[in-house]
Amino acid sequence: MSPGRTVKDSARTMMKHFWKIVKLSSLVLSLLLLQTADLSAQETLRVSGATTVQPVAERVAVLYRDRFGGTVLVQGGGSGAGIRNTADGTSDIGMVSRALTAVESEMLTAITYGFDALVFIVNEQNPIQGLSLQTVRQLYTGAVDEWSSLVSWDEGVVLVNKEVGRATLDLFEDYAGVSHADRLQAGSAGRVAPGAYEIASNLEAMTLVGGIPGAIGYVSMGAAESLIAAGMPIRVLPLDGVMPGTATLADGSYPILRELNLVVPQLTERLRNYTDMFFESEIQTFIQASGVIPAERQ
Repeated sequence: MSPGRTVKDSARTMMKHFWKIVKLSSLVLSLLLLQTADLSAQETLRVSGATTVQPVAERVAVLYRDRFGGTVLVQGGGSGAGIRNTADGTSDIGMVSRALTAVESEMLTAITYGFDALVFIVNEQNPIQGLSLQTVRQLYTGAVDEWSSLVSWDEGVVLVNKEVGRATLDLFEDYAGVSHADRLQAGSAGRVAPGAYEIASNLEAMTLVGGIPGAIGYVSMGAAESLIAAGMPIRVLPLDGVMPGTATLADGSYPILRELNLVVPQLTERLRNYTDMFFESEIQTFIQASGVIPAERQ
């Protein structure tokens, strides 16, 4: 065999090995890309914010996982946390139980899925039949600190207030003109009296009011209705002569109505898959059962 033929055969063999390596590398790369795409589709979806929105978000999370896979982490923290976390990328979606401010609207897109009311609650032992704006102010500024000043009941007033960053506090302050003690400026009607319990979630507020006869607090209507149905010993009071309910929210006669929102920096396909579920019939039924008026998808 000539030396030239040996070189050609060796070169041909090397080329065959080369193309085998190229094909194998291409296959490996394709598999890696498919695996990356699969992991991307199943990456964790992070949702945080208002505890009022949390029960619905958790219900949607179950449907999302069944349909699209991956992990959905839902945690509370308040509307303020929902805004901050979504704006800085800590969360993918924020839960916000109020309308966005002009500044927030420049950073984030809001998806309104329903309307809720802020309601005042008392222990079921409390005989008071309703509140007015003036009475709310008297109670929360400490001008009235005994229930006997309002009704025939010898019990001290125990105030339950929300911490700064909670949408329910913002709504309370806007309605009553009574500001949190930590605000820089007092409200038009003053500040919340010293000694008020300061809590975070609706559940904490209802637990305190249900356990302390003289307590008064304010929470989401939907949350109150759910816990009352479960046996929590509290009552929702009419406000300015109007009892909160689906009808009085719909006709605008109840004085403290609020939006329930999901916020995103940009509505990608993955985030739309999650937020669209809030408008599906199963979730809309759940929303209505919790005392919230569903909104139409915009």
